[in-house]
Amino acid sequence: MTRAEPTPLLARLENPESIDELVSGLRSLKHELIGHSQRKEAWISWGIIPILSKTLALSRSGGKRPEEGDGDKPHRTHEEEAVLQAVIILGSLALGGAPFVSPILASDVLSSMLSILASSNCPQWLNLPILKTLDAIADRYPLQNPNWPQDNQLAELVFSKEHVGSFSRVLNLPPTSQDSAACINLAAGIISKLCTEEAHKVALAESGALDALAANVASFVVAQGFVLPGAERRFGEAGTLPGLPPPAPPGAKLAPILRAVSVIVEHSKSRAELFLSSPPLVTVFPSQIPEFSPADIKKNPWGMPYLSGSAVPRQATGNPIDAILPVVPMTQPNSCNSNFPPLVPQGYGKRRTSFLESLPADEDETYVVPWLLYVIRAHSGMTRLMAARLVTALFRLGFVKKHRISMLSHLVVPILLRMLEKDVDMKDEDDPKYDGLIPTTLRLKEEAPSILATMVMDNQELQKHAVDGKAIKVLSQLLKETYNPFQETTRSMWYAEGKIDASTADARLKLGPAGFNPIIAHIMRYREGILKALAALAPFKDEYRKAICDNGVVPYIIDSLKPRSSTSAEDSSNLKNTAADGNPIPTLLAACGAARTLTRSASALRTSLIDAGVATPLCELIKHREIQVQIAATSVICNLALDFSPMKEALISADILPILCDHAHSNNLQLRLESLWALKNIAYNSANDIKIQIVKSLGPEWLAQLMSQDLSAPAGKQDAPMAMETDSPLGMGTSNSAGEQVDLLNPAEDSPMEDAIRTQQSSRPRQKRQSLVSDLDQSKQARQDSIIVQEQAFELIRNIICGSGASEMVDYIFQELRQHHYDLLEILAEKLRPRGTAQSRRDTSKGMSSVPVEVLLPVTYVLVNIAACSSQHREILLAHHDLMRNLMAYFSHPNRYVRVNCVWTIINLAYEDDPSDHQACYERASKLRALGAMDRLTSLSDDPDLDVRERTKTALHLMRKLVG
Repeated sequence: MTRAEPTPLLARLENPESIDELVSGLRSLKHELIGHSQRKEAWISWGIIPILSKTLALSRSGGKRPEEGDGDKPHRTHEEEAVLQAVIILGSLALGGAPFVSPILASDVLSSMLSILASSNCPQWLNLPILKTLDAIADRYPLQNPNWPQDNQLAELVFSKEHVGSFSRVLNLPPTSQDSAACINLAAGIISKLCTEEAHKVALAESGALDALAANVASFVVAQGFVLPGAERRFGEAGTLPGLPPPAPPGAKLAPILRAVSVIVEHSKSRAELFLSSPPLVTVFPSQIPEFSPADIKKNPWGMPYLSGSAVPRQATGNPIDAILPVVPMTQPNSCNSNFPPLVPQGYGKRRTSFLESLPADEDETYVVPWLLYVIRAHSGMTRLMAARLVTALFRLGFVKKHRISMLSHLVVPILLRMLEKDVDMKDEDDPKYDGLIPTTLRLKEEAPSILATMVMDNQELQKHAVDGKAIKVLSQLLKETYNPFQETTRSMWYAEGKIDASTADARLKLGPAGFNPIIAHIMRYREGILKALAALAPFKDEYRKAICDNGVVPYIIDSLKPRSSTSAEDSSNLKNTAADGNPIPTLLAACGAARTLTRSASALRTSLIDAGVATPLCELIKHREIQVQIAATSVICNLALDFSPMKEALISADILPILCDHAHSNNLQLRLESLWALKNIAYNSANDIKIQIVKSLGPEWLAQLMSQDLSAPAGKQDAPMAMETDSPLGMGTSNSAGEQVDLLNPAEDSPMEDAIRTQQSSRPRQKRQSLVSDLDQSKQARQDSIIVQEQAFELIRNIICGSGASEMVDYIFQELRQHHYDLLEILAEKLRPRGTAQSRRDTSKGMSSVPVEVLLPVTYVLVNIAACSSQHREILLAHHDLMRNLMAYFSHPNRYVRVNCVWTIINLAYEDDPSDHQACYERASKLRALGAMDRLTSLSDDPDLDVRERTKTALHLMRKLVG
């Protein structure tokens, strides 16, 4: 292994006698390196990167311009020519692959190029080669680390405060030539490839890049002739331009612009509003001005016009863009199960608009939405796919009206499914290559499943149309094909005299790791998108989950749960796509989502999933190094730990309880929440020794502190999803019949559907918190974070003290908390204490509203379960005067589950176990009557809820039987 001998050209470049000699040497080097990987490696080892870095610094110095040549040749100084040649050479080196990117990143050449690009006087002939070089580096950079989270060194540099403005400048270039259009395409592509962090998206929006992208979109609208009639009358108004934007030139590409916009606005309503309200878009798509009948326009005595008190805007004449879209059947109530087609299959353009829909309070839908739908229909390839991606992002953020769902179902979903078929020709001559590593067709197929997953998520109508279009069958087959053996087509570099010695410590003088094969990286992303799509299709319908199992993909989902081993970057090029090679972190997260969807099916749990051994990889994933994988795996375990699951005992035997208890103490609120949720489900109906192990591992003092936390003043901010809706009956079953002991009343265990609802309600707030401007005050968010964790703590106690052996567990909890100077009944009494407000002095129910119902429900369930134990425990409850007095205030609570729990507490306290308990039962009933229980029960006799009325009848019967 010998070090290659330098050529005489190196000496000319290191110590040139003049700028002319430097330029001549760089030109010679440029021709020498093109297409020769061995020469590139040799020049790296000789120190070409530091030489190029020094050359780029010449851009800050002046110089004599060369003599004029051809008329088409731009006038450049010798220094500028040297900088240009250095940039081209760097681009040539980067095209060598990921190994050549590492020495470039180790130097300051990127900072120099970005500084040149950000300069206001950077000539256009230099913009293009710099952007090409940056694009080549961005293509190959992720291959060094396909795992998640990505190494964002390059993104941090590109989107830094010093350099992010360069993209706004490039995107604002006047589209007057092919070069300027190419620069805009490249800038948009670099944004799409590197912008993954929230901070980077915010930086781009604040720097003006989003407005510049909107201007480019508007230029395509002008070029296509879609400017709305009458737009010229609105020129110069507030929020508009003085005239139309220039039309996009022939060389401009729409796909990279739409992709960049989608990347920036996804998951952020504020950034989407910033894009839609940008002046260029408002100019070409002005909002409609309400028109009134001449009879409604009056004149006052001074001749000024005004509207009469009964003036109503005229009905809108319809969206002109909708007139050229296909007519689709409108969704009608209960039409899905009808044997007859809808009577009026009208499109939106002929849709009847109600009076309420014409009111100013109903915000008009932006015309960008129907224009994007037209682009999806009229174009093909990447342009079509990116239009679908952007309209999906706007749909998820609420900028697409609900009546568009039918259009999305009939127009967009079939197109996305068509893109997944093998025989479809998606080649589009107008599509620029997103990168030079994989064919554009593969890139299209890679992104289509993820867009489909985002579109159908949480919408049963869209899911139905996708399933009717054989989405499950197609996706299942594609998932299987991602495990087909991969044939390596590339060859390693051949050396005639042995490999070049690269033992130097200077990273600028040696190649980096080979990175991952581009096709393998594509397959992993493809597999991730397919898993996301399968998970998004079946969160509600058990028949869809059964169809997934029947297509035989459960073993492949389980294989996707296997993590990639900690292979060094040097050995990563040998990885294939087999199950033994494992999967990167994004694929693991998507596989957990698919597994979680399937675990909502009781039949799948007892057949396909248990046969495939889903518990084994999950027990490993909860110990993964990345906390997001731990969270995703724990969320699946929550469903595997349900009482009807045959894998519950296997999970306990796998010794995961200590891990879950340790995660319950995590600083990450989402992991803490999921761990408590899993422990809650495991505790239900388990033996007392399992419950005692959970309490000991969590720590009785820690549990007491968690339950005692004052929710009115939470400490600190936490990064977790928001709480569920306040009147949600999640985790609740049906009450037992009257007269029975209710130690098994309403266990805090989640049904599959309830888990689906919980997923919906906890995912939306996470997206809101990623917006440019927070939609919630941080203090309110912190309070919600504390509420949901405290809720699960009480739910855990609720399940620990129910079932066989409940009395022993109640005594155990009492004893353990007392040893740490806590009293469970005192904690419950404090939670039930109505918080006084100015209104609560006049209306008690308003004071009760300050006690979060998410916490109030499990607290009352704990009371019900304690009262369902022995006579001794009932006496203890009634002996705590504040606890029972506070409970009386909740018989009139707005939440029906709270009311029924109050009644169940009375039933249990007045229940007579045996004749020997008669006297004690009479005394308890007398105390309850003295507290006003009879009056409270009487007030519930006409309760609007049937369950409350029936339970009240039982309670009144027991009380009247004892105390009259």
